[in-house]
Amino acid sequence: MFINRKYRNRHLFLKTLQIYFEENNRPDLYTFEEVSLSFPKLVELSNLTEKEIYGQIDYLEKEGEINIEHTEHFSTFYFISRNRTIAYYDKKYLNLGKKEFLNDAYDILKNISAIILLVIAIISFIINFLDTRKNKKEIEQIKVKVEKLSK
Repeated sequence: MFINRKYRNRHLFLKTLQIYFEENNRPDLYTFEEVSLSFPKLVELSNLTEKEIYGQIDYLEKEGEINIEHTEHFSTFYFISRNRTIAYYDKKYLNLGKKEFLNDAYDILKNISAIILLVIAIISFIINFLDTRKNKKEIEQIKVKVEKLSK
């Protein structure tokens, strides 16, 4: 389907964080850094550009899908919220993208159908107008013939 790139990027962002989390999660975790990715590593593993990732960070953090932690050495780490992995597994953003595409397609089809109906109405009006004009001429001709016959 034609899913808007922002939805695919959000899903890929979450996928990258989820896979990394699953690969590195263990009961004896010492710090969040063990299951989180730095920005350069996130760019590398997700195959998204820096601009694409920057475009999604704020939204995903606002939605509570990811957590952002800053260390005392001014490093930033990103990791998926444990209770938000559902968004990735349910393909939340891919489904939202499909829904948006279908809504847009529906709106386009509504507009096209309205235009088609308008064209059909105009054509019908013109055909009826021409037929009415033709019928009037025929009626006038018949009147003339009746008048000739009655004389």
